[in-house]
Amino acid sequence: MRKKLCWVLAGTMLLSAVIFGGCGTKKEKLTAESILEQVNENMDNIQSVSGNMAMNVDMKISESGLGMNLSMGMDCDLEMTMEPEIVHMAGKLNLSLLGLSMDMESYTVTEGDKKTNYTKMNNAWEKSEEDAEDVAGVGELFDELSSASELTLQKETEKIDDKEVYVLTAGVSGESLNSFMGSVESMAEDAGELDLSGVEADVTLRVYKDEMLPAAVSVEISDAGSVVESDGTKMEIHSLSLELNYSEFDTIESIEIPEEALNSEVSLEQKLEDVQEAVSNSNGGDNADNLVRLQEIYGKAPEYEHMGIGYYFDGLEEDTIRDGYVPYEDNFVQRDMGSLTGVNHGVSIRLSMMRANSATEALAGLLEDYTKRLADKGLSILDSDTPSAYEDDTVGLLPVVYLNEEGRQIFTILYADIRDDGTVYMCAEMEFDENGFDDTTEALLAEIDDAYALNLSSIFIEG
Repeated sequence: MRKKLCWVLAGTMLLSAVIFGGCGTKKEKLTAESILEQVNENMDNIQSVSGNMAMNVDMKISESGLGMNLSMGMDCDLEMTMEPEIVHMAGKLNLSLLGLSMDMESYTVTEGDKKTNYTKMNNAWEKSEEDAEDVAGVGELFDELSSASELTLQKETEKIDDKEVYVLTAGVSGESLNSFMGSVESMAEDAGELDLSGVEADVTLRVYKDEMLPAAVSVEISDAGSVVESDGTKMEIHSLSLELNYSEFDTIESIEIPEEALNSEVSLEQKLEDVQEAVSNSNGGDNADNLVRLQEIYGKAPEYEHMGIGYYFDGLEEDTIRDGYVPYEDNFVQRDMGSLTGVNHGVSIRLSMMRANSATEALAGLLEDYTKRLADKGLSILDSDTPSAYEDDTVGLLPVVYLNEEGRQIFTILYADIRDDGTVYMCAEMEFDENGFDDTTEALLAEIDDAYALNLSSIFIEG
């Protein structure tokens, strides 16, 4: 593991460096390969490293014909101990969008075959875990660099802070870039996993001449081309640069992780990944264990007081989890895998997904399914209106009334709006039982109006 120096920004960046070397006692003429061999052997005896890292990316993200240019930058100090293997990073993350700049800090602990990441963003710590053998990065670049046929040793040395350094260069294929670029898309929600197989990078390794230890690693990518991702999203990387500098060796005795980081919650992204993996391993199915996993990630929506946010599988794409807003319940129970239902303050909302070519078509399918489920309870629709479609038939409403088991009229709005590539619709069944309205219902209706762009408050609340 000492041959892999892993610098990790969990959830946002994933970077690693593998450095090669040797004993430095060879008499023959130095070559790029022999320098790497010596660095590799010397690094086996290093107990700690400190330095800094900078990364900049310029890209264009497009979806449904709309695109925007985005620049991202990260500049941070870092330190690492080998036993135990702990990496600490602290610095700033910058996004051109809205001129956003934020402080970031992370600790990564490797124990056996597991890595635990503690990441602080927006003054809050989150925790995530992953298999150590699945974590790869710039290390793979240097696995390839060590055997590259065009590995070159620059004739003239350079200087870094008055220290003489050898300069080694090589071209590296996109196959080796995938491992560390896989986390860049986390900076742009829903971008999916990048595939840089068709691009190449220029890699430069600088080595301190006297110590035969790494001084700096740089990676440059330009004109990477377009990468088409799932759900209709395209990411085109115009340029990427990474610079990793090593300043000191064996000066750190230990790295202490703050208590607030150790006590942090597992990130939502990690929980979603765990649920997806569990369901995939169980070959899907509406079983109790998977329902429990979904229920565990339900919670109050952070932007609302009376709405909850929950998760369900859409049934359209393999292992695809959707989220949605429903009335918040303290004692929420996940009812099934393929939908999300929340009931409180006289309002019930059930969410599901459907393939359709228009909102009108989606509402027709939703009405058919809704009527069948009412019939299964011995109930039937008393009256319904004609569907209303808006925004070129991408959003639609259909009012329905039925009598419940107690004989009370339940007013329902069937709702559909377009998602993804234009053939998927989110469908909602919103039932309103005025007998269950209370002092909180008016505030809840206002939040539903905001979340779904409706005007329910004017219907049920007297002005």
